[in-house]
Amino acid sequence: MELGIIYSGEFGKRFAGNLAYPYLCPTFGACGINGCDYCKRYDFSSNLVYVRELAEPQELGLYVEEAEKYLEPFECDLAIAINLHPDILISLPEIGEFKALIAPACNQNWCLPGLRRQMEEKCSEIGIEFSSPKPFCSLTSDSGLISKFSREFRIGRPEFRVEREGNLIRRAEVLRSDPCGSAYYVAKRMSGYIIESREEFWKEIHQHQCAYPCMASMDRDVELKEAPFHLAGYIMVYQFSKAAEVEAEDFIPEHFRKIVCRVR
Repeated sequence: MELGIIYSGEFGKRFAGNLAYPYLCPTFGACGINGCDYCKRYDFSSNLVYVRELAEPQELGLYVEEAEKYLEPFECDLAIAINLHPDILISLPEIGEFKALIAPACNQNWCLPGLRRQMEEKCSEIGIEFSSPKPFCSLTSDSGLISKFSREFRIGRPEFRVEREGNLIRRAEVLRSDPCGSAYYVAKRMSGYIIESREEFWKEIHQHQCAYPCMASMDRDVELKEAPFHLAGYIMVYQFSKAAEVEAEDFIPEHFRKIVCRVR
């Protein structure tokens, strides 16, 4: 599958780096240069046929009259648009040729509800799959190219395989990572952990996810009624706990359980 990534800001840079250059991980600040054991054993650089960094939306002014001036025509199977000016995002289907589009909203300003509805309608009319997960690590899809992307690149809602010996977590393996790659850091830090209480176990998982660090917005989202950062934390804790066979639904606020505890 051929991918195109158009982004602005640090999250997009990290996402592209996580896919194409996993050995850059130590520079993200988590394990550090001397602590890296190169646990990300993949390289999807050959799948990235188009990568373009743009200025952040606030630098381009309130309106962008001619979006095509900022992007040359491109072709790919699936395009991922991160933190683009709304006028550029809505113009992507005219500028590029692709069959599916993901426009994550780790910050609500990346794809506001009204713009998301416009994108859904526009993409539906011309036969393009569209998804705007909020945050990106909540991505799920049961069919189509977006589902294929999640399977082939092992990106989306994090998933783990955990080996236990009694209360000891002997080993944790990432089966599917969140887009920023923090699942690998969580798996590494939780290996060797001894479970003494559910509450401390949940806290430990969340602490490592934050330390990577999680880059979802800490500002309150109008739809979630909380920060995307909090939802990302609940997803990580729940998914790792499930793999370790530790009940975690009590950790999840009632209003998030339909999102976090959904069956995959």
